[in-house]
Formats: sequence, C-alpha cells, structure tokens
Amino acid sequence: MMEARRDAGTDGRRFGAGRGARSSRQTGDRGLPVQRDPIAPIDLVSRIQRIEGGLSAAERKVAAAVAADYEGTTRTTIGDLAARAGVSQPSVTRFCRSAGCGSFGEFKVRLAATLAVAAVYLRTDRVFNDDIGQLAQVVMMRASNAIRDCLENLDTPSVGRAIAAIAASNRLDIYGQGGGSASIAEDAKLRFFRLGLPVCAYVDGHQQRMSAATLRPRDVALAISNSGASKPVIGAIEIARSYGATTIALTRPETPLAAAAEIVIPIVIPEDANALMPTASRYAHLAVMDTIAAGVASEMGARSREALRRVRYTLANIGVAIPSPSSDPTPLMKTRKPVE
Repeated sequence: MMEARRDAGTDGRRFGAGRGARSSRQTGDRGLPVQRDPIAPIDLVSRIQRIEGGLSAAERKVAAAVAADYEGTTRTTIGDLAARAGVSQPSVTRFCRSAGCGSFGEFKVRLAATLAVAAVYLRTDRVFNDDIGQLAQVVMMRASNAIRDCLENLDTPSVGRAIAAIAASNRLDIYGQGGGSASIAEDAKLRFFRLGLPVCAYVDGHQQRMSAATLRPRDVALAISNSGASKPVIGAIEIARSYGATTIALTRPETPLAAAAEIVIPIVIPEDANALMPTASRYAHLAVMDTIAAGVASEMGARSREALRRVRYTLANIGVAIPSPSSDPTPLMKTRKPVE
C-alpha cells in the first residue's frame, strides 16, 4: 500500500495527476541518468527534497537558497536567486526543470501554491539575518518537513498492529545498529520501560542474535533500520520469527528487513545530499516511535498509568521531576532541595 504511494507514484492525488505532471530523466553530477519521480501538482517542497540527491552541485546550491527562504523565493527574480545561490541563471533554470517546472515563473507559481496550502509547516515568523540563524532554520525546517512527510504517508493499520502486539507482549526486545538506528533503539527502550514493559535494546549484532534465540510466542522483536540492509538486524528478526515471536520493522519498503518482518511500518524520507546535515529520517523514526509508545500506553490503560505514576513519584521524591500544569505528581518537589 505505502510502497505504491511512495515509490511508484501511483497515487494520483500526489504523483502524476493534475496539470503539469510529467516524468523526466536528468543527469546528476557524474553525467549518469537520474530517473525523476512523477511531479506532484502542488507539494513542490516535498518534490525538491525527493530529487535533491540526484541534482548537480549547482542545482543543490539553488535548492539550499530556496529552502532558506521559501516565501522570499516566490517574490524574487531569477537573477537575485542566482546571486544568492552563487550560481548562474541557467543553473537556476535547470534546477526548476529538475523540479518539474518549465520555467522559473512556473516554479514560483507552484511554490506559492505549496505555501498557501501548508505555510504553517514551512515557515516561521522569525527572520534570521545571521549565518547561525539561517543554518538553524534549514536544519529545523528539514526536521519539521520530514515528520510532516512521514505523517502524510503513515501506514496506520501497520502502526495499529504494532501497538496491539507490544501492548499484549510478555517481553519486548529492540534492535538497531549504526549511529542513528542504535540511538533510536535506546530512546525507544526508555519510552517503553516506563510503561512497565520488560524491554531491552541491543545494538551489538551478536547480542541481537542471542536475544532473538531466547524469544517465545507473545514476545516481540522490534527492528529499526533506515536502510533495511543491516545483516545482523535482519538475521535477528529472522531468528525471532522462527521461534514464534512477533516481529516489527521500521524501515524502507522492499528491503531485506521488510521482507523478514511480520509487521512493516514503511518510512521513506529523502536524505540531504550535504553530508554535513543531520539525517532527516531520524526525526521521522523518532516521531513514529513516540506514536507507538503513546498508543501502547493507551492500550495498556491502568497498568501503564500506575507504572508512570510510580516513575514520576520516585523522581519527584529526589526533586528532579518536572511537574505539568495538570499533574503535579506530589508536593514533595516544593520542599526538596536540588540534588546532583
């Protein structure tokens, strides 16, 4: 379901339907042909992010200049945009064509339409004139856009199945390898153990396989992998499934990990061509994990509330809990002194 919408572009509402839809082949930095996705009629921002890895170096400079000020781009001239990006005007034109627009004028119209529909997600009222502010805007808007794109394409039935399986489980083991997936696995462990679930996170390949070999029916193995090609994680999921455990994967569709898992939550977020930028998919994975954890807490009901109450009370007892307006866990915070 999700694969068709995201990869094949068969959903007429997003890809290939409406005026101006087309499919084209461009060339990347090495002169090799790059297959362009069918063009969305409105959401030009997502389109730019999706093709960015196949753009030339000059076109990526234009993309960065546009991302730094979406609204300003709709009012600028091609010469001014070229100057801001430090490229020639023909490079701007090539970028517009790569984005599926016949001219810079059409690009501005399409961008304005995108902003009119989703301006709340794509802009901030604050204007930055310093380099650090502009850097922060690019990084944080990318994070926001990644979560928005993930939400638009979220396979909610699969998320629901994952929530039900984890809430009913006797034990939850989480697997992630590499910097990004490993950190998300550890964060997910913190989300679930507070609910009273027996949970462990494993980032070592050997330990992942050993963990999987000890799982039983009604246990759950949850794998997180952006690439879907991590051999230790795939092997652990295959082992866990062979012993009757429910297996869940947050990964890209049509990958070896997706094929190995019983429940697949497909997540496809285009990565930034600039290696110095944070990995945008990390934000989407974290948002999905938070969604699952909140769903599991709701599904578990009184059991999770009691576990959370104990956690908050314990932290309040040493003066480190942060009270919320609706649920100050205990008056102890008002009398305790700060502790190390």
